[in-house]
Amino acid sequence: MLEKNHRQKKRRYRAVIIDGKKIMKALLFISAAGIITGIIISAFCGGDKPETPETAEQSPSSFTEAADNESGTESDDADKMNTGKKSAAESLKKIARYIVGFDPFTPSGAVAAEVHGAEIVNSYGIITRGEELLPTPAPTETPAPEQPTEDGERSDITEINAAQNARYDDYQIRIGNETSYAVDINGMLAEPLSFDMIGEGPKVLIVHTHATEAYAAEGAVEYARDESDRSMNTSENVVAVGDEAARVLNEHGIETLHDTALHDYPSFNGSYADALESTENYLAEYPSIRVVLDIHRDSIVRGNEMAKVVTEINGKKAAQLMFVVGTDENGLYNPDWRENLKFALKLQNKIDEKYPDLMRYVNLRKNRFNGHTTKGSLIIETGSSGNSLSEAKYSMTLAAECIAEFLNGLK
Repeated sequence: MLEKNHRQKKRRYRAVIIDGKKIMKALLFISAAGIITGIIISAFCGGDKPETPETAEQSPSSFTEAADNESGTESDDADKMNTGKKSAAESLKKIARYIVGFDPFTPSGAVAAEVHGAEIVNSYGIITRGEELLPTPAPTETPAPEQPTEDGERSDITEINAAQNARYDDYQIRIGNETSYAVDINGMLAEPLSFDMIGEGPKVLIVHTHATEAYAAEGAVEYARDESDRSMNTSENVVAVGDEAARVLNEHGIETLHDTALHDYPSFNGSYADALESTENYLAEYPSIRVVLDIHRDSIVRGNEMAKVVTEINGKKAAQLMFVVGTDENGLYNPDWRENLKFALKLQNKIDEKYPDLMRYVNLRKNRFNGHTTKGSLIIETGSSGNSLSEAKYSMTLAAECIAEFLNGLK
């Protein structure tokens, strides 16, 4: 198994590298800013008069009477002028979107493009409708010392079967679609992928954007509410799960690299930016990489009760998994997200054939989650904070065997 960490390399040369792409982006951004400013000026200087609270409260009849007293020709001319202005504004907006690579006219697009913390994964899937799910807290700079916990500060860990078809009588692949995009599952399953596994060199990269995500103690039925569910020890957080995935894939003939850097430490809000930089370094050094798997651990808390997503396979408990696919709906450049979704659906189908209760639904999201790096980029949520590490590693072993078999079919 090949295991590397690009963090030291990228920091060593950061002071002497001149990033031409960033310079070009800055120049293009300035050009787009001029276009945006022109749109704003034209809107305020020559556009329609904005509706005020006073005019909004007038009765419909007062507007009708005023319209009857106006010349029909003047009204038609005004409509044509307004239509022309709107058309010109839309054209300028399209040009601006093309130049900057995101939508500067929507708050989510502008913020997500410049503030990496806006793209933090929040993949706390809904198990039952109406439950309140709380995010996992960021890791602290130094691990807190273990303190004795009183009985009143402990809460239950509840087992939940979150398989995609657990609450349905019929079997099918299901998507938790949080976007406005329509998805044809059967059509995507029928289409071939746009990449293969032919050629020499590493084909899979495993990363961990939130590497410090850890698990409950073995056999735990309770947890201490004041204790962190994160760890910087790579033998007990999701990096250990990534080790298992890399081992299985390499043993089955899929050459795999494993990035073991803690991208969410010390800066949790910069984790996606940090992981992206490492991923791009790997892709530059190994252009043979076709698949990037970002392995996470979910967190599901309702009130004080923590859930563990689990099923039993071959007499052993296995943490259930979930593929998360990002899109471009929040404005970030991600033209191949449909290829990522197609890949996720095909893997889901492959795993379901052998382990029908192992996978949760495929989660389609508005955020990008670095999915633009390859046409085979996915997040894998491996269990939740209530699962044990052994349950997570076992389920990853089972899934990785299926993934390896699928990828070997692309050679």
